[in-house]
Amino acid sequence: MSAIVRCLLILVFVATATQARAEVEIAPFAGFRMGGEFSVNDRDTDESDTLKFKDSEAFGVVMNFDLEEAGKQAELYFGRQETTASTSDRLLTENSYSVDVTIYQLQFGGLYFPGGRNTGGFVSGVLGVTRLEPKPSGLDDHHRAAIAIGGGYKLALTDNLLARFDLRGLYTVLDSGGAVFCDGGCAVRFDSSGYGQVEASAGLALRF
Repeated sequence: MSAIVRCLLILVFVATATQARAEVEIAPFAGFRMGGEFSVNDRDTDESDTLKFKDSEAFGVVMNFDLEEAGKQAELYFGRQETTASTSDRLLTENSYSVDVTIYQLQFGGLYFPGGRNTGGFVSGVLGVTRLEPKPSGLDDHHRAAIAIGGGYKLALTDNLLARFDLRGLYTVLDSGGAVFCDGGCAVRFDSSGYGQVEASAGLALRF
């Protein structure tokens, strides 16, 4: 997690440095993330199976910085999901067909409001990195490139408080042939170019 925290701090510094005069929004959120499956291959038998993530809650925080052009904001997104990865008949660890996984996303991009304001409906696009962190901690972590696109709505409650609603599609790129959640002797490999998930969330944004 230390690497993710360092990246988050660097991105916050860059964003605030480039938009020093801009107003800032910070929005903690809670939501539900669905989907996420990809093919895996047994290196020894060359048989394939499907690995699936269990649908579960997701939490995180979004930061936005006003840009000079009306209706546009820079966005920094950090999300976290605790889930379980499972297969039907491929052992991911000794005597187990499933592994608990924490999925982190750290991404940077922007928002666009068609109405030229910083409230109302918007579309979003961000890109960055996904970290797959299996448990127990002895298994290998994975870092992969990721992208997310979506849309939502910001409702002004006061001058400095907004309700925010998002629907995001997230896609994580996988390296076909790479090992899956291994501890040195795992024979299961990625056999897919990536996987997609959908996240619905809501939060309160503080603007200052």
